[in-house]
Amino acid sequence: MSDTPKDITIREARSDADYHRAFPIIQQLLPHLDMQTYAQRIFVARATGYRVFVAELGHEMVGMIGLISNHNLHDGFTTYIEHVVVDQKHHGNGYGTKLIKFAESRAREEGCKLIELDTDIGADQAEGLYMKNGYVVVGKYYQKNIDRYSDPIFYDRKK
Repeated sequence: MSDTPKDITIREARSDADYHRAFPIIQQLLPHLDMQTYAQRIFVARATGYRVFVAELGHEMVGMIGLISNHNLHDGFTTYIEHVVVDQKHHGNGYGTKLIKFAESRAREEGCKLIELDTDIGADQAEGLYMKNGYVVVGKYYQKNIDRYSDPIFYDRKK
């Protein structure tokens, strides 16, 4: 952890090379994710509006945030933060907060009035980051995998 945060640049990941460079960072959050599954999921997600923005310190990728905008009956036009991940060796430098503030600015520019996200049970560090940035708990998140054995990430993680 450094005493003074260094300036990062945040930009949209647009190339396969960007997504390839981001893989080791997302794998810190999802350690069971293999490159083939990641590539398949990124391809489909991008086609449906999912965007990844990367944080760079010089030429080094230090973090990423995944966003998707959505219109729904409950909340109207919202932005959903899929994940915020900062490379472990850069934790404590304020990069997670910078990524969140970036997402909030983008959402406002696009006309969203609400940002939503969720965390896994036990993700205390992430919860602290979100609360520190003004996010509040407003409900619970449920899921049911109806084809448990087809997704090794789910199966390995939830045994």
